[in-house]
Amino acid sequence: MTRPELIQALVTEQNRIACAGVPIDILSITGFMTAVEVEAHLAHYRAYRPNARAG
Repeated sequence: MTRPELIQALVTEQNRIACAGVPIDILSITGFMTAVEVEAHLAHYRAYRPNARAG
């Protein structure tokens, strides 16, 4: 993936988690990350399975 594609995929994953009702700090410091670090960051979010908050 290109860097812009990685960033867009990261935004999509962060939104998936936030839309499940899980509070998430979607501010990322990806501007200071290498492409490899962004890819690892994305993998972390892709592996996360949120449990929606009750109520």
